[in-house]
Amino acid sequence: MQGGTIRLARLMPWAWPVLLTVLITAPLLAPGYVVGYDLVFVPDLTLRRDLFGVTTALPRAVPSDVVVALLDEVTGGQVLNKLVLVAVPLLAGFGMTALWRELRLGGPLAGAAAVALYVWNPFVAERLRLGAWALLLGYAALPWLVRSALRLRRGEGWTGFLLASALCALTASGGIVGLGLAALILLWPRGARPTPLIGAALLNLPWIVAGLARSAAATTDPASVPAFAARDEGYGGVVPTLLTLGGVWNANVVPSGRGDLVPLVLAFLMLLVSCIGVSLWCRRERLAMALVVAAGLSLLVAVAGVVAEDPFAWTVAHVPGAGLFRDGQRYLGPLALLEAIGFGTAVAALLRVAPLTWLVGATAALVPIAALPQLVGGGFRLSQYPADWEQANAVLTADARPGELMPWPFESYRAPSWNTRRPVLDPMPRYFSKPAVVPDELIVDGDRLAGEDPRAAAVADALRASVRTGADPSPELLRQGVGWIVVDREAGGPPPRQLIQGLTEVFSGPTVAVHRLDGTPAEQRVPAWRTILVAAAWLAAAGVLAVAAAGVLPALRRVRSKL
Repeated sequence: MQGGTIRLARLMPWAWPVLLTVLITAPLLAPGYVVGYDLVFVPDLTLRRDLFGVTTALPRAVPSDVVVALLDEVTGGQVLNKLVLVAVPLLAGFGMTALWRELRLGGPLAGAAAVALYVWNPFVAERLRLGAWALLLGYAALPWLVRSALRLRRGEGWTGFLLASALCALTASGGIVGLGLAALILLWPRGARPTPLIGAALLNLPWIVAGLARSAAATTDPASVPAFAARDEGYGGVVPTLLTLGGVWNANVVPSGRGDLVPLVLAFLMLLVSCIGVSLWCRRERLAMALVVAAGLSLLVAVAGVVAEDPFAWTVAHVPGAGLFRDGQRYLGPLALLEAIGFGTAVAALLRVAPLTWLVGATAALVPIAALPQLVGGGFRLSQYPADWEQANAVLTADARPGELMPWPFESYRAPSWNTRRPVLDPMPRYFSKPAVVPDELIVDGDRLAGEDPRAAAVADALRASVRTGADPSPELLRQGVGWIVVDREAGGPPPRQLIQGLTEVFSGPTVAVHRLDGTPAEQRVPAWRTILVAAAWLAAAGVLAVAAAGVLPALRRVRSKL
C-alpha cells in the first residue's frame, strides 16, 4: 500500500502537463485536419528530391518536410497532424517537469507553476495559431536540452542531448536557438568539453548545407524587416510586450483580450515574480547566468527589427542568411524558459513561508491560465480537403510526362471556403505528388515582399508581364520547368487560359482543375556537387540520430526502474 502511494506521488507531477495538454488540444479528437497559415499537413506528402533542399528555393522546411513525408507513411497525414499538435504542450510540460526535478529549486507545487507558465503563454498561443509547429517542437525540446546539457557537465546525458537537439533542428531558427543555448550551458566557465556540440551541429547540417549550396545568394527583401518586426500588443511598448512573451508580427493571430486590464495586470505580475525568482536562482547557482545570457540574447534578436530597423534592413539585403532573424520574436524560447524557472523558484520561496500551502501553490499554477483563457481549445478548427483534390492528384500521378506543377493563382496564401476562409499557405505543392515551383512572395499589411527563389521570381515576372502586355508567358514557364498548372477555383482571379496559350485541360472538378502546358519543360539540372553535399549532410545527421536512438532503450529501462 505504501509503495503504491509513493508511486502515485511520483506520477502526480507528470499528470499536470497532461491536463494542460488536454485543455489545449481537446478539439483534435474530432476528425479532420487543422490547417491554417503555415500549418499544412496533407494526406500523404510524397518524398521528393526538393524536400531535401536540392532546389533553388530557400530551405525553409528542411528537414521538417522530410520528417513529415516519412512519418505520414506510418500514421497518415491526419493522425500525424494531430500527434504533432498534441506533442507540443505535452513535451514542453514533461520537459519542464523533468528540468525542475533536475534543478531541485522547489517542490511539485512550485514545479507545477513553472510548467504552467512554460506551456501556457502568449508565445505558444500565437505560434500555434500561426502554424509554426516545427518551431514549437523545438521550443518544447528546450527544457530537455538544458537538462541533458547539465547532465553532460557531469559526464552523462548524451542520448537526451542529441534527441533534444534533433527536435530543435527541425527548423533553422530552432536549430540556432538550440545550438546557442547548449553552447552557453556546456561551455560556461569550468564547463564540459565542447564535443557534444559537434553532434548537435551535425544534426543541423541538412538546412545549413542546403542554404549554403544554393546557386543564388540567400539575401532578403529589406522591406521584410519592418513587416516582420515585433509589435506592441497594448503593454506599453514592444519591449514590455516581448517580456510578457507576446509580440508576434501578425496581429490576426494575437489572442483576443490580449492587452485588456486583467491579462495585462496578471502578465506583469508574473513577470515581476519571475524576475524575483531568477534573482534567487542566480544567487544559488552561478550556472543560471548562462540561461540569463541566452534569454538576453533572444530578447535582443526579437527587438532588433524595431530599435535598429535601418541597419538590420541593410544587413538582410546584403548578408546571405541574415533574413533568418527578420522574425525575431520567434527566438524568444530561452526567455520563456528563464521566466518559467524564475516563476517557479519565486513560488517555491513563497510556499516556504506562506500558510495554506496547497491553496497558494494551486493559485500560482492557475495564474497563467487566467491570464490567457483563449488558449483553451488552442484555437483549433478542423477541415477536410475537397474530394476532387484526390482525383486530380491521381490524374497527375498517373501521367509520367516531365514537368513540375505551378499553383494557380501564383500566390503564397489562400483563404478557401473548405477551410472556413482561414488563411493558409497554399497546400497544393504539398498535396500533389509532383514537385512544384512554389511562389514565395508574401503580402504583409498590403505590401508585397520579394521572395528569394529565382525560379519563382521568373515565373511571377512572366505572369505580370502577360497581364501588362498580353505576351504569352508559356516559353518562360517551360524554361522554368513548368509542365502543369493546378487551378484553385476558389482563389479567384482570371482563369489561366486568359493569359497562357497552349493549355490542355486534363481534369476538372468543383474546386480544382489541372491543365497540361503544351511543349516540353526544360529539365532543371542540379550540379552534382550540390547533390553530393546535401546528401552528405543528410547522412551525417541521420548517423547522429541513429546513435541517439540506440541509447533510448537503456534510458527507458532506467526511467522505468525509478518509477
